[in-house]
Amino acid sequence: MSECLVYQLKLGRSVVGRLDSDKPAAIRLSGQNILEEHCFFDNENGAVTIQAPANSITFLNGKRIVPNQAHKLHSGFRIILGEHHVFRFNNPEEVRKQRDRQKLLSPAMEEGEGEPSGNASPATRPESPVESAVDVDWNYAKREAALHLAGLDPNKMPDDQLDTLYEKITKVKTLRGRRFENGSRPESSASYSQLDDMWSEAGRPVQNSVTFTDDTSVADNQNSVVNDDGASNATASAQIREMQEQLETQRVEFENRLSAIDDGQGREAEDLKVEKEHMELQLIVVQAQMKRLLEMRGRGKIDDDFVAFEPAIYTAKQLRLIRKVLDKWRAHRAFSMAETVLSNAVTVKEANIISKELGKDVTYNFTIAAGGSLAAPSSSLDSIASLDEFGDVADPVLASATQPSVGIKVVDRVNNAIYVWSLDRLIQQLQKMRNLTTFIDRPQVSQHFSTAQPFYDSPAPVYSFIGNSLISLAPLARKLSATSTVPIFCRYTSEAIGSCRVDIKVANVIAPIKRGYGSNASTRASSPISNNLQPGSKVSCIMTVDQVKGLGSNDFASVHIQVRLASLTGPSVHNRDVYASPTVDLVTSGSSELKFRRTFQLAVTSKVLMHMREGYAPIEFFAALQPTYLERMERWDEMRDQRNVLTKPPPSRTLSANSATSTQGMRRSENDFVVEQTHDVVAWLSVCELSAEGKYAPVPVISAGHLDPGSFSLHQGLQRKLQLTLSSNSGKQLPWIAVTKLKLGNIRLLDAKGRTHESESRELVEVKIHKQQNVEFKPDGTGTLTIEAPWDSSAHESPLLNRTTASGQRILLQVQWWVDIDTCLDRVQFSMDMAVTMRARDAGGPSRFASIFSSNKHLSKSSAIFTLKMTPPLTRSAKDLWRLDTSEKYVRGEESLIGWKPRGISVVEDYERLVATERRSADVQAIKVILAANPPSSYSGGKSHDMLTKESLELWKKKFGHKGR
Repeated sequence: MSECLVYQLKLGRSVVGRLDSDKPAAIRLSGQNILEEHCFFDNENGAVTIQAPANSITFLNGKRIVPNQAHKLHSGFRIILGEHHVFRFNNPEEVRKQRDRQKLLSPAMEEGEGEPSGNASPATRPESPVESAVDVDWNYAKREAALHLAGLDPNKMPDDQLDTLYEKITKVKTLRGRRFENGSRPESSASYSQLDDMWSEAGRPVQNSVTFTDDTSVADNQNSVVNDDGASNATASAQIREMQEQLETQRVEFENRLSAIDDGQGREAEDLKVEKEHMELQLIVVQAQMKRLLEMRGRGKIDDDFVAFEPAIYTAKQLRLIRKVLDKWRAHRAFSMAETVLSNAVTVKEANIISKELGKDVTYNFTIAAGGSLAAPSSSLDSIASLDEFGDVADPVLASATQPSVGIKVVDRVNNAIYVWSLDRLIQQLQKMRNLTTFIDRPQVSQHFSTAQPFYDSPAPVYSFIGNSLISLAPLARKLSATSTVPIFCRYTSEAIGSCRVDIKVANVIAPIKRGYGSNASTRASSPISNNLQPGSKVSCIMTVDQVKGLGSNDFASVHIQVRLASLTGPSVHNRDVYASPTVDLVTSGSSELKFRRTFQLAVTSKVLMHMREGYAPIEFFAALQPTYLERMERWDEMRDQRNVLTKPPPSRTLSANSATSTQGMRRSENDFVVEQTHDVVAWLSVCELSAEGKYAPVPVISAGHLDPGSFSLHQGLQRKLQLTLSSNSGKQLPWIAVTKLKLGNIRLLDAKGRTHESESRELVEVKIHKQQNVEFKPDGTGTLTIEAPWDSSAHESPLLNRTTASGQRILLQVQWWVDIDTCLDRVQFSMDMAVTMRARDAGGPSRFASIFSSNKHLSKSSAIFTLKMTPPLTRSAKDLWRLDTSEKYVRGEESLIGWKPRGISVVEDYERLVATERRSADVQAIKVILAANPPSSYSGGKSHDMLTKESLELWKKKFGHKGR
């Protein structure tokens, strides 16, 4: 039915038969329940009919046709032949007539204002016209046949009831499959033979364009499902059936545990709720897995990307422990960001030095870019022309960041703007800055470089991000309107720069529609207890932001507010709609004139609802900056680090001011002690064969030139051993110990034209190394490592190594070995290719006299050169973070900075404090709204007021979550 195979019906009769039958047939099919004379089509006078014998399994539009009776076909009719062949009938002439009729009816419909025309009687239309809204696929036809056999009308049943019905039918079919698994199925039972292998979960019809052929045709959709290879399909069905039984057992176990939880009385309600939600989630995953298994069983094949799901049930205590471990793991993000800041301080320092030398009025410093919508905030008023999506303005690293990361704050005094770069982009721009300094004295070259392009964003943003307010969406998830005054936090200084009033009013809530089985929706009023939003509902809310305070004209020329729709719906909804308020000129007006008002209509899904319950929505503020604000930002960075220095106690009271200043905080970078090491290693490889004297002699290596490593000339049937010698000019600076493993394999054939042909012997075979390894460090500063290993070429089971090699050809083998080095945590892996040529056992060696008149060289070994780089690992201890600080590393020209240094760990500490402060402020405002909507009831217990106060204080003193949250 997807036109995988098209049969043209010629004039006259076309018989459908079996592929392996001797009887004549125009259409031959294979598979189960296909007869030698299955059915036939009669094409006469533009009309096509189908007729089948009594024992033929043939369905038309889901109904089994009456035997020996002609049935007229129309375009769009579904035909099922046997078990797996599904067709759709197409009649181009009938389609043309239907289109012409529609063209004639369309003017009449317009004149009659939508009333149906009398010329288009329903009786004259075919039963399944092509212009009916739904096109069908293979699953739909199978589903249609199954429902008709069950005596049900699918057109009168809702989709959710059809899915439920199919789940039950599938269970019955699975049990039947187990019943007849060990024996043959009774072919006399029509219910078994017709219903089997016809159930499909994905039965919803899919709309697509209809492709018509020139002649009347029938298109086969599922011809590839025909079971020609019975053994493979039987194996796949057995595996799917086994997985399905396991999932069914797990599903029943989950349902029993959920019912036990509902009946439990002796446990805390909160633990019961947590465990129930966890089990329900596991049950949903198991049901989805079963649905996919059923689809695979219908196809008779297991998907390549299918991975069996193994659910796990945890208690409430275990779930709390898991969450605590995850919180601890998230806390390590701050440690990683601190490492990044300290190890890249020299990069920021160099960028500022170059900008100072070239007279660029710009400074760079560290900041923390929040993930999500605040990773790279930009004003929608700047992006009207989509300038932020092209050229160097686009920063894909920040745009795709979902978690906090280290960024670079660019204070652009030329364009009076502040924006954020990713660390990767600064490194790229720094390379361009270096090019400018390299060719600054060469006008012929420097004229091709843009002197401003590496330092700024081009074009620079007109409105810079200055801060945001954060509100909790918990009241909205409970259908509560909320009005609160929230602070505006600057993300560069982690301090409040103002405040605003945010009002979210719930205007309308449309409850989700629940469909009943064959009945109308319930008219019973909803329970007043359920005050929370439900998945599937729609909510309309009005957001108003006004009463802005603290934003003055000394720092900002104009300002506007911006809200993203993704802030309300969460990352599950991929929507980039941004709504901005009108711009207010602070020079002529006050910040109180700044207002934002917008009505949002949200479709609440389960993920959106989860975001509303636990998430926050930032309200962004953008402004055109004044030069005084930029100067204040630069001074704040310097004063922030000075505060850290001043708060430390002096090392000794007897030291003078000058000596204390010179010794304070002067730790050297770890790179000053342990730097990246580079070593050159030469590997000499030789192959020795057993001679008639009982000694191993190296075989000659024939090289065709200086760049050719050569080919070993080997003889058949002789014992061989490999000799590998590693040499380095680093001496004891590269303290290798031994070669721990040696492997050979990946055999290929190199023909005379230089083309490589793969072989079946691709596996690397390990070769046993002799225990005696020679390690020597010579007084001249060189070091050598020599090993020997026997090599049996028959272990590769390759015909290329077992027969002689043709003239002009070589056999390539990959050689790998691992070296244990004292100063390296992991073993170092080396790999090279060696070429061999197999000769007869009694073949003589190459003539030295002939080599005089030839360009080939005869060597005794083959060589390869390697460059080994060893980088010291980063520290993983907080007390050793100082070793990563590269801010004290000298960079040429740093005297122009006059003691300036980039920010250190304080930038991470400030960010952690900012996140905790703004979320705590948002939670306090949300709790106020929720408690006001649910006033506490009078206490009727037996405890005194003092006892309750004491217990409340003890509970309040407890710390939940990891430190800093």
